[in-house]
Amino acid sequence: MTQYRSPLPSLKNIFKKYAMHLFGIIGFVFTFTLGLVALFRDTENVVIFLPYGILVFVLNLFYLKLMRLSRQDYENKLKKEKEYSQELLKSQKLFLRHAVHETNTPLAVIMANIELFELESGKHIALSNIEAATKNMYGIYDDLSYLTQKDKITYPKQELVLADFVKSRIEFFDIVAKQSKLSFEFKNHCNHTTILINETKLQRIIDNNITNAIKYTKEFEVIKIRLYEKEDHCIFEISSNSTTIEDPEQIFNAYYRENHIKDGLGLGLNLVKTICDEENIKIVLQSDKNNTSFKYYFNKGAK
Repeated sequence: MTQYRSPLPSLKNIFKKYAMHLFGIIGFVFTFTLGLVALFRDTENVVIFLPYGILVFVLNLFYLKLMRLSRQDYENKLKKEKEYSQELLKSQKLFLRHAVHETNTPLAVIMANIELFELESGKHIALSNIEAATKNMYGIYDDLSYLTQKDKITYPKQELVLADFVKSRIEFFDIVAKQSKLSFEFKNHCNHTTILINETKLQRIIDNNITNAIKYTKEFEVIKIRLYEKEDHCIFEISSNSTTIEDPEQIFNAYYRENHIKDGLGLGLNLVKTICDEENIKIVLQSDKNNTSFKYYFNKGAK
């Protein structure tokens, strides 16, 4: 049986909330009226209202005191809620950090056993599917790992040969592309040009762009990756016949996803944009119905 609840408590709360304000307004109007009467009429006839004016003035002071106490209560409540939110956020970050750490071991075990089986028994289509899925999981793991550690770990810059690094990441994701009925075309015009950046940050940029290209490129198409030099930059360009990006201004925002059917957290390109801003890397995005391309202008290292 549902218990009946009287509406009186709510009415009482409403009265308590607005009674002080109503009292203050009435007191102000009364005091203001006395002032007008004293200004425009004979003051001798107004003297009889003087005690009432003093009373209203005192009550107004009392009203202002109550308002101050009410504001302090509100500020204290707001402070407690802020502290609670900060503790909750801290707990979530700690949980995520532990979860990411614990994920690394099973992924490593899966990859090691796949490689061992293939060495002993050769390639197998089922294992190839597992390997492709595991490498996709590695991409998500690496993004989350970077996000949970980037504020606590310094990432020193180093001289890296961009062409060698990109080639190694293409080889890593080659099986993932094949499972999606795609292929890579790699053209290098940077030779052995080096760039100055941390390897972990560079991997987040390259991996996220490759996995996004695999995810959104139409079947049986070619993902074109090109490296070329322009003045003081070595440019990494990745392009393919893929889904048109309808809102380029939003694509780098956190959790933004134009296609909700595709898997993903919506964090990859936001992470890429954050790193590029930190490293002064220019991004140029072009997208139409025939082609989508991302260009990244990496600063060359010391010659």
